[in-house]
This record gives sequence, C-alpha cells and structure tokens, in this order.
Amino acid sequence: MGGRKKPSISQLEKRLSRSERGKSKKVKEKKFEMRYDASGELTKASMDQIINEVKKMPYITPYQVATKFGFKISRAKSVLRELEARGVIKAVDKNRRVPIYVAA
Repeated sequence: MGGRKKPSISQLEKRLSRSERGKSKKVKEKKFEMRYDASGELTKASMDQIINEVKKMPYITPYQVATKFGFKISRAKSVLRELEARGVIKAVDKNRRVPIYVAA
C-alpha cells in the first residue's frame, strides 16, 4: 500500500551522524549545586546561595526557583515559605496555586 519509503542505510548513517554532532555541542553546565544534610534539608551554604540569587530577582515564583536551582516545585515552595518566615522575601500575591514574592 501507500506510505513512507524506508530510508537507505547511507541515509540512516547521515541522520545518525547529524544527531550526534548536535548533541555534543549542547552540553549545559549547572551553575548551582545544592547540598543537603542528613535529614534532607538544604545546608546553610546552599540557603545563602539561594538568598543571594533571590535578592537579585524582580519577582520570585516557585517555578523560577525550581528551574534555576534544579529543585522540584514542591521543594521550591517550601524554600520560599522558609525565606518568607526569615524575612528575606515577602508575599505580594498568595493564591491557592502560585504565590508571588518580592525581595524585602
């Protein structure tokens, strides 16, 4: 019946070599390495690093923190609640889904 023709071996080799070349160029470095203590909480050095970066942001959401530091969103929410309790940031808008903070 109809349909797509199977590619030849040389065409498959060309595709493979193109995809391998593209992968080697796209190596992404992580800027931040978060460390955890035995109980699973962030260490003081990691929290200090987060505080320094958060102060530079115009506004802060859990998604931004999660993507920047490599957390899950639930961990980012708990970190932001802790920073709010410390007085580093304050909540501008808190609804059930996405709290928005600014540096205090």
